[in-house]
Amino acid sequence: MSISTYLLLITAGCFVLTWMIRISPFVLLAKVELPKSVIKWLQYVPVCLFTALIVEGMLNQEGTSGFTLNYESMIVAVPTIIIALLSRSLTITVIAGMFIMAMVRFVF
Repeated sequence: MSISTYLLLITAGCFVLTWMIRISPFVLLAKVELPKSVIKWLQYVPVCLFTALIVEGMLNQEGTSGFTLNYESMIVAVPTIIIALLSRSLTITVIAGMFIMAMVRFVF
């Protein structure tokens, strides 16, 4: 088997696996009525994932010794959180956060 065939098979396999992981919950749960407690719990999942992404972006890994704070991200987080609380809009918050980060990077 040539290397290009091998890479094509690996890519196709990754595509199928990723597709199955993302589509299977919709297919399996399409006709299932979930309890209200499960639906209420699932409403918090996007907030948890978004928070995990933000916190992960505020940390820099220093080899095997651990993590340090990314001060640039910390400076941007404070006004962005204030904007999020005031606007209650994810779109406005993301755009404002990107703009503030651009300004911080331009200045520092």
